[in-house]
Amino acid sequence: MNWIVKNTISCIAIAAGMFLVPSGAQADLPGLKEQPYLGYFIGIEHRKKMRFGVTAKGQGVIDPLDDEGMPVFSKVPFQVNFAVIETLPDGKKVKKQINSDTLASEQPATEDPKAPITFRGKVTGDAAFEVTVYPERGGVAVSGKLTDKGTLTNPLHFEISLDVKPYPQKPGAGKSEIEAFETRAKKDVLKYDTVSRKRGKIEFLDEKNPSTVVGESMTRLDFETDAFDNKKFEIQTTDKAKLTFEDQGSKPLWSGFTLSWKVDEGADAATQKLTITAR
Repeated sequence: MNWIVKNTISCIAIAAGMFLVPSGAQADLPGLKEQPYLGYFIGIEHRKKMRFGVTAKGQGVIDPLDDEGMPVFSKVPFQVNFAVIETLPDGKKVKKQINSDTLASEQPATEDPKAPITFRGKVTGDAAFEVTVYPERGGVAVSGKLTDKGTLTNPLHFEISLDVKPYPQKPGAGKSEIEAFETRAKKDVLKYDTVSRKRGKIEFLDEKNPSTVVGESMTRLDFETDAFDNKKFEIQTTDKAKLTFEDQGSKPLWSGFTLSWKVDEGADAATQKLTITAR
């Protein structure tokens, strides 16, 4: 990345407080009092690689860092979403809205915790869930489970999704901007291992549907992208959980992709994790 552009972005990030800072007046989980995690419930940094946080509203965010330990973006390009999914009689899946007023934890807001941190909440229909964040060498692990169905009678499951947007386009992006992204992404690649021990890779310029290309659950994947200062992100899951690409049709990975994680029905959710590391 051009040195001037890179440092300009870093300065913007500093001014913005590194992360997107939630409003303290509306915070439902306890919040930290100092930068770079002002107003955040949890803050974890793997020095000069990545920074992870959970906002007071229960939103997980990941910030890739450059070689000076500064955020690569002024806006968060990598989100970790915690959700309860309802399956309707026609098979349609609906993400239930989190009631932020119900978010709570017995633990205080923490920076670089040495032990797991847990918070809980409810969605519309009063179904309750629990999320646990684990500090890990080189990154972080997350897990969660449904603890009560509330008044809902349709099938429910807890899910964690990862929204990755390496080269975020502005609305109405022109041809020159898209070509600039494609030039930067020409060496970017994602590699994966599946539950059937198949290994493969998808280049970021390939206009394919990764859900169809992979075709099954994955045990791990990693990707390197110029957009994230060429840091290698690795994502792994445990044996009783599924990690898949969300089917968003055929489009290149550089324009963004979503991964979904959920624990197999009947498995002990307390033993299952989704681990995200960077190097």
